[in-house]
Amino acid sequence: MRTGVVKGDGRGSLTLPIYNGLLQPVDGHRGLHPQGASVSKLRLEAFTDGVYAIVITLLILDIRIPDVRAEALGSALIQMLPQVFTYVLSFFVVALYWFSHHRIAQQIKQIDGTFVWLNMVWLLFVTIIPFPTALLGRYPLQPIPIAIYGADLILANVTGFVILAYMRRHPVLCFVIVDKSVLRRQIPAYAVTNGFYGLAIAFGWFLPWISYFLYALVLVGLAIRFTQIPNPLSQK
Repeated sequence: MRTGVVKGDGRGSLTLPIYNGLLQPVDGHRGLHPQGASVSKLRLEAFTDGVYAIVITLLILDIRIPDVRAEALGSALIQMLPQVFTYVLSFFVVALYWFSHHRIAQQIKQIDGTFVWLNMVWLLFVTIIPFPTALLGRYPLQPIPIAIYGADLILANVTGFVILAYMRRHPVLCFVIVDKSVLRRQIPAYAVTNGFYGLAIAFGWFLPWISYFLYALVLVGLAIRFTQIPNPLSQK
């Protein structure tokens, strides 16, 4: 690391550290810019929270007030139930992903470039969620939307596990070292969750209502798990 001087507005100058030829402001937190990282942990958290907020907002945009006569409003609202169901389902799915990310962020002391890009891949799959949600609402009980929805959730979960494995291999990033036993205890949860999603995709081709049930069942199970089980990454 080397420093440079940037001229201010006549009231003085500002000294900034330069990392890998890039100008980076000092934010008062040591260890937030290890070699290879171009953003701080705090900025990454703020960006991630913003993305989650936008994704949750986008989910509701596909639900519109029906343009029908007053006497037909009841039947029109009933026809919208699949959209409402998938909206509620996806809302809490995104909320669980945000909560999971929050648990991970609590244990991150500093970040590097690889962690930033793994986080971006995770966000990629999260931001895709509104698309299959809209498909499920518009084409209920159809196998293709069910498959796209499940595949996206599986990819998001796999990325989340890769992030945990990366934290295990790079303990310098963490306040508490993620040992092998902690990582191994997470494998059954990820395997069962993705297994149910795989079953939901398969049932979508001949018993699609079971797919909806499985997606809702996994959501409830994960919500209970997050509520009752302490953050495993905070346990030594």
